[in-house]
Amino acid sequence: MKWLGIKDADLYGFHGQSHNGQEAVKYYNDKITGRKETYPQYTKASAEAEKAADEIKASGFHKIERFFDDEQKNILKGIEQTIINFTDNNINLKKKDASMAFINQPILNIPNLYKIVFNKDLIDPVISFYGCMPALSSIAVRRSYLTDTAPVSNQYFHRDYNSLVKTLKAVIYLNDVGEDDGPFTYVAGSPNKMFDNWWDYHYLNDQTLQELYGEENILPLTANFGDLLFANTRGWHKGAKPQKKERLAIHACFLIHPELSGPLQRQESPQENWFQINKEDYENIPDGLKPAADFLIKV
Repeated sequence: MKWLGIKDADLYGFHGQSHNGQEAVKYYNDKITGRKETYPQYTKASAEAEKAADEIKASGFHKIERFFDDEQKNILKGIEQTIINFTDNNINLKKKDASMAFINQPILNIPNLYKIVFNKDLIDPVISFYGCMPALSSIAVRRSYLTDTAPVSNQYFHRDYNSLVKTLKAVIYLNDVGEDDGPFTYVAGSPNKMFDNWWDYHYLNDQTLQELYGEENILPLTANFGDLLFANTRGWHKGAKPQKKERLAIHACFLIHPELSGPLQRQESPQENWFQINKEDYENIPDGLKPAADFLIKV
């Protein structure tokens, strides 16, 4: 089997017959150049942030234990209760079925969520990863239920196409998550090593990925409440189906351009479809972090 590495244009791009890695890389390079020129002051971060970014670049993921302090954990507990209230009472929901429920416009509708996401200690590793100031492009807040139904959508291994070169997500569990509780599961090294003709597949099963990458590289990223996970979701990943208890989690996506959408992910999502933030909350973001809200509509 032929493997593609980070210097191969075919490592990048959208899946499907019209896969075009060279076009994806050119677009990415143009956008990162623009962000660096707009915000030249955001090129370096702390040694801890650089260490986290280096691990993400090498393996595709990084976990920081006990990342959130007591004040932030209290905010997260309030967010958890809001999610439970919304989902139990069908309030502010984007989608709900037997397997999971998604909150609609989380930054806008969940009080104090912006305080968690626009946190310098959280954004610094993202700056180090990209080498420039990124921005929050989307955020998924979901409650995954304990059910007897078959896995659905992102409970199967897949790759993200929000961007076609690098996509960095911060994953925050709102409860302790063990191996049987639906952990975010990642194929270590897969952003940097992809099999040729990967673009023929959107979802892959566990057995195929174990044969390709080795069972030792299929990693359930367990974590305790208060920990923080980062992952380059251009690698293979899934949110495993909970087996023992439900999972509540926040997935915050940071990019150097607005989300891609439409046929073959070749265009930026129109601004009217962007995620939203309350103007007052935006004003309360520290000035040095406001560029991280560039891809949000202020309402």
